[in-house]
Formats: sequence, C-alpha cells, structure tokens
Amino acid sequence: MAESDGLVSLRDRRFAAIQTVFRRSNERLSRQLGFALGSALYVCECGDDSCSDLISLNQVEYEHVRSDSTWFLIASGHEILAGDSERILETHEHHQVVAKSGAAGAIADALDTRRVRAVARDG
Repeated sequence: MAESDGLVSLRDRRFAAIQTVFRRSNERLSRQLGFALGSALYVCECGDDSCSDLISLNQVEYEHVRSDSTWFLIASGHEILAGDSERILETHEHHQVVAKSGAAGAIADALDTRRVRAVARDG
C-alpha cells in the first residue's frame, strides 16, 4: 500500500503544479484587466493540462478565490479529488472552489505568486 500512497502523492503533486500554472495565467489576466469590466473570463484551474474551459467572475468573486493560496477555481464537474489532496469548498452555478491539502496544498502555497510577492515585500 505504501507504493500506491506514493503514486497518489506524486499524482496529487503533479495536479497541484498544473493548477498553479493556470492560476498564474489568471493572475496575469486580472492585473492586465484591472477589473475595468464588470466581470472577466478566467481559465479553469483544474488539474487537466488540456482543459480550456472559461469561467466568468466579477472582481469580488475572483478575489474571494484568491484569498487563500490553496484554493483553486474550477469549472463545475472538473474536480479531481485524488486521494485526500482536494476537497470541494463551494459549488456555484458554473464553477466550484476547491482546496488543496497535504503535499499538494504545500506546493500550491509555495507557488502562489501573491504570497511570494508579499514575502519579498515584507522581507
């Protein structure tokens, strides 16, 4: 069973890394838009590296998802729930907010560009 636990952990870590790439894209988009529009389209942050689904959110909704470095924005039905590394926090009409935990959560936290900028700024 230890081998299968290791494989699940490796899979969870891979998905977390993929999800942070999508999150970075969404962060760049939010900075560029500056929320001049009422809402914007964001890339689904699920662990499927071929996913191209878009989710419409307003500024308050987007900032809510970004309020925790282990949270990700995914299209409804895109949850992976591999092992115990992901759980659904919120379900909305067209999207869900999921939280990473364990090794996957640590990766998500370490790769969060907002957290990294805050640490650099605060010294």
